[in-house]
Amino acid sequence: MEANYGILSVIPAFIVIGLALYSKKTIISLLVGTFVGVTILNGWNPLVAVVSFFRDYLYPNITSVGNMKTILIIFIIQGFVRMLKVTGAGVSIARWTRKYIKSKRGAEVTTCASGFAFIYTEPNFVLGAVMRPVTEAFKVARVKLAYITDSLGCNMAALSPVCSYGPYYTGLIAAELAALGIAGDAWGYYWKYIPNNLYAILAILVAYYVAASGKDIGPMYLAERRADKTGRLLGPKDDPMVKDLPGEKFEESEHLPLRNFVIPMVTMFIALFASIFYTGNIVENGFQVFTKCDVTTSIIIGFTAASFAAIIVGMVQKRFSFMKGFEMWTGAFVSGLEANVIISLAWCLSSVSGNLGLKYFIAGIVDSVGVSPALIPAIIYLAGCVISFASGSSWGTTALLMPVAVPVCYEYGVGIEIAVAACVAGGLFGDHCSPVSDTSIKASMAAGCDHIQHVRTQLPYALTSGISAFIAFIVSGLTNNTLLGVAVALCLALISINVQHKMAVKKYGDYDFSGEEINPNLVEE
Repeated sequence: MEANYGILSVIPAFIVIGLALYSKKTIISLLVGTFVGVTILNGWNPLVAVVSFFRDYLYPNITSVGNMKTILIIFIIQGFVRMLKVTGAGVSIARWTRKYIKSKRGAEVTTCASGFAFIYTEPNFVLGAVMRPVTEAFKVARVKLAYITDSLGCNMAALSPVCSYGPYYTGLIAAELAALGIAGDAWGYYWKYIPNNLYAILAILVAYYVAASGKDIGPMYLAERRADKTGRLLGPKDDPMVKDLPGEKFEESEHLPLRNFVIPMVTMFIALFASIFYTGNIVENGFQVFTKCDVTTSIIIGFTAASFAAIIVGMVQKRFSFMKGFEMWTGAFVSGLEANVIISLAWCLSSVSGNLGLKYFIAGIVDSVGVSPALIPAIIYLAGCVISFASGSSWGTTALLMPVAVPVCYEYGVGIEIAVAACVAGGLFGDHCSPVSDTSIKASMAAGCDHIQHVRTQLPYALTSGISAFIAFIVSGLTNNTLLGVAVALCLALISINVQHKMAVKKYGDYDFSGEEINPNLVEE
């Protein structure tokens, strides 16, 4: 029987969430809250707590085999994205795609569909950077590109095992399973979580509908109309965030063969699936190979092989030497440091919360209030929305909420996969709306648009999907039917989009663009 520290068990989580909301610093919030929890466990002795934090929580969590793999893969993916950019792979696929697209709607739908091609990368940046030449050729407003990449990027990545998101969530799940003493494979729960991530599903479907139908709403309608009428892809006072790093900008006349993109991708898929089939013993397990394999190891092998393939491509084309390419690849690892610090501290917080008996205290409160277990996922989702919007971090929010949500849902038989989905979905929605979100900033950078305008034009779509997802969680919880929840919410979302489109037409239909004062420093590339 685990200890039950009563109300004291809530203090670490409250400190973490409170600090995150106030400071918007996820790492500091996790560090302070976790340390306070360790101090409570050690009789309020801070000196003993310092030793205990490193010895009993941080070191064991970051040195476990599974967690070390998670840390490694986050570093490697960052390097892979860098190599795609410096070899011109993104530009080459964009130029090739332009040959087969015939309309503006086609460019936007193609951008949505391309989300699948880059689901395993840093999607918000890579997808936007790759598709920008395509959308610009068909006069798609830059904020529209940012919206599509932001909606497709993180949400599709959150549903994919073959990117840093999958191992990250799986690492968090594994920590909760360990804290609850549940025997089971974290990846098994991950597969079950996917169809229950209602915000990600709805946001993707809404983005596809908007791209295919042209039903723009709010200020996005004005931006797209400006692009159609004047050819200007930016607003008159926009301050675009695009800044190409050395080695990442290519002239239109420069020859960039499609193999620059194809070779790394093919290499990645061959290595990835070869490892999946080997570690999962496809001969013995057949179609169950994907549940029996070592997914994390396979991802590491796949992306490492693809990165070296990209380095060789750049070397053969004399863009850089092998050692220079290797240096650029490893140099990009630093961009994954923050994510790894967050997840390491999240693992510690989960262990501390488990030792404090947080699940028993929270379950008792829920019991006394009389909240229906069917509504718990919707409540968790709302909490995630608020925290993520304030902190600008979906990963951080998931890490903050999961140590609370999973034990509560487990005690009430709601299902661990539902708890995970509610945490992740809330984090994604808040992150999607937040001006301090790093993923939204990356989308603005890739699209070359003004960041505040990206947030402003995206917000009506995000709110529509977010409110619909909340309804979906309620319907799913009350009926125990996820598909029904998605169907009801999707119908409401599409109706709302059409109503808002008519309102935008009425408001901006007669807008006179000739009266706009153009920023003289604004240069559209």
